Amino acid sequence: MLNRKAKFWLFVLIVGAIVWLGAINIRFLIGNDLLNYDEFNFRTSIPPDEENMIFRMLSHASLVVISAYFVTLISSVFFIRNARINIKENPWFLMCAILFYIFVPVELYTYYLDLKFYLLFLENPPTHDGLLKLFGERIGFLKGVPWIAVLCYYAIIAISVYQPMKKSREELLTEQQIKLEEYSYKYYMHEDDDIAPHK
Repeated sequence: MLNRKAKFWLFVLIVGAIVWLGAINIRFLIGNDLLNYDEFNFRTSIPPDEENMIFRMLSHASLVVISAYFVTLISSVFFIRNARINIKENPWFLMCAILFYIFVPVELYTYYLDLKFYLLFLENPPTHDGLLKLFGERIGFLKGVPWIAVLCYYAIIAISVYQPMKKSREELLTEQQIKLEEYSYKYYMHEDDDIAPHK
């Protein structure tokens, strides 16, 4: 059973993750308006006003993504600290933690690019070349690793729901007993094993 602090941080974690992943999807849909699907390059026929509106929505969506991510990251740390979940009984929880925290450096750098994008947009540059360059760097960072990270985040949801490899204490005790029996040395006394008397 989870204590009150663990339940509170779990609630914050779930809300933050919903907002975070939802904002990622929205930003993805907005960013698609800048790309040609067949050639995977930037569209050149977008009117300036429409392009400026797309950049505005991307900037605002990025702020929501960054904020929600840090809420999710911080709440996950406090949840793990207060939940004290037995990893041996719940190996699925360890899998979720690894899938989430392994991409923290990637997320921090891509959000640094998003923040640069937002600050550059606030400067209202005369051309959008710098914004397009940052957007392209954001998409192609580490050859698409951020997109792999998003897939892993959705895998975390599936793992949390189905909880594979979960074991009860009885099952763990049974496994330990079996291992003890397998690796323990048993000696059976025979009639020929009588100890010779000392002379």
